[in-house]
Amino acid sequence: MSYLSHFRDLLAYVYIPVVQKELDVFRKCVWNNHRTRKQKGKELPAGVPEHIYHFPEKYGGEQCGFPITKEQLLEVAEASGICECIVDFLTPEIRQECELHLPNIEEIEPADAKDAYLHLKSSVDKSVFSN
Repeated sequence: MSYLSHFRDLLAYVYIPVVQKELDVFRKCVWNNHRTRKQKGKELPAGVPEHIYHFPEKYGGEQCGFPITKEQLLEVAEASGICECIVDFLTPEIRQECELHLPNIEEIEPADAKDAYLHLKSSVDKSVFSN
């Protein structure tokens, strides 16, 4: 493993969850709640996507979905083998070492990510990265 990949792994451990959380907030608060305009030549409803999803009949559509449980999703994922191909971006050893020093990574706020990274960089056991 190269010297630079050590830093890449630490950056990934800190910043991937931070960026994902920010993307989720953007999707929920901004993207799905912005107003879309009517598009010429398209048979798409104009309005707020979140509202269109919950009230399709107000936009000339109909509710075609049906509720499913988390257990049903897991059953289908298992049957399809999709769970087998989920790969972590860090090796188990590196993740364990990072979690030892920053156990609640999902709680890191964007403004604190730099300090979290610097703390992790100065705290981790460098020998874990020498494989």
